[in-house]
Amino acid sequence: MGEYQFKKGSALLLAGALAFGMAIPAFAETKAATKAVTTTEEAVAEETVTEPMTLEEIQKQVLKNNRLNSILNLNYKKVLAGTSAIDEGLSDLKNAQDKAADARSAAGQAAVGGSNYLDLTGSGATPSGVVTKGLLSGSAKIASGIEDMTDSIADSKRDELEDQQKDLKNTKQDLTKTQEDWNNQALLVSQLLVEKTIQVQNGIALLEEKQALMERLYSIEEKKAALGFSIEVDLKQAKLSVAENSKNIEDAKNGLTLLKRQINDLMGRAIDEPLEITAPQMARVIEYAPEYSEELLKEATDKNYQLKTLRRDYQQAEEKSNDSTLYSGQIKAYELDMDIAKVSMETQKVTIANDMKKKLDSINKAAAAYQLQKDTYEKAKTQWEQRQKSAQLGLLSAVEIQGLQLQFEQNQLALMEAAYDYDLAWQEYKLLMSGTSLDIYDTYKEQISA
Repeated sequence: MGEYQFKKGSALLLAGALAFGMAIPAFAETKAATKAVTTTEEAVAEETVTEPMTLEEIQKQVLKNNRLNSILNLNYKKVLAGTSAIDEGLSDLKNAQDKAADARSAAGQAAVGGSNYLDLTGSGATPSGVVTKGLLSGSAKIASGIEDMTDSIADSKRDELEDQQKDLKNTKQDLTKTQEDWNNQALLVSQLLVEKTIQVQNGIALLEEKQALMERLYSIEEKKAALGFSIEVDLKQAKLSVAENSKNIEDAKNGLTLLKRQINDLMGRAIDEPLEITAPQMARVIEYAPEYSEELLKEATDKNYQLKTLRRDYQQAEEKSNDSTLYSGQIKAYELDMDIAKVSMETQKVTIANDMKKKLDSINKAAAAYQLQKDTYEKAKTQWEQRQKSAQLGLLSAVEIQGLQLQFEQNQLALMEAAYDYDLAWQEYKLLMSGTSLDIYDTYKEQISA
């Protein structure tokens, strides 16, 4: 139920639920009279609960305290510990080989040096207290055999440890890239959630203004019906509109709650901890996307880590396929791994090209929409200023002015949404070009847009 409310609440703005017609009878109260007034004491009390956070402050907390990032850090440390253990194992193998070689060398030197007897006691030596050179020669052979056996075991174990070392090195690289991707995505996810939160908050404010007018309209319809100047259908329709708008407000507030919970969760805080956010400023000069080209695609593919891992898989399989000690079936399997990696690389290049084209299109669409909203806003602003002058001359009623102001505020909200969408489109493109995966970000975006 909560997820449904979140989706519906987040979709209100996109679906145009804030649309408000200008054909409103001149019998509503002024905007100032319909807005709830917050007392000084309430404002002070609220301020003591929480201070508004900027987008930058939220992003800083996300990078510092997020639980997923903590797990990634722990896994990275675990890989480092494993690498250290393998280094110690390789060192122990080398020491064992060195000791075996030293023992063989000492035994060999004893076998070829000195007289027919080797005094073991230093007491002046009777035959019963010495070891013959023949025995020493046998010991040298045994020591040599032990060295050979030690070398054989050590070489086998070294191959195993070096394979593990290579795997851990790859895992370390993968984790490093995963952390880098997560940090980049966390910044963009935070921006996405913060901007949607601001949009929904502003949308709720407009819905509440609309609600005040609609309730006033219903009250007037009741009076008109009592005097016989209104039919029952009009009264029912006015009542239904009030109820529907009230439900829209409730859904939007539920969506706002879930948005704030996600932001709190990203920051590693209790999900229902009070959270107030300062609206980010994203106004900027509009730029359209560069033209798609092979040079642009090469820049993206060169930085794509998935392509790098596929190349790594190909190289490792190629190295194994050249191992003459393997059975022909094993070599064939590695050759097939090479073919699989090669096909996967070509598929990944196509995916990158398609993603790039989508990102470039998104930028151009967002730029066009942003420019349109800027033009619309400037026109609405001029009209609003003219209407205000008319109101000062008594040519417009209070309710007409209130309706016009509501429309102007809707234009402001639409402009802000277009600015945010435009900025996100550029950020998505930049991450793609930097080789950053967008899987986590896309999941959040899909949920919010659903």
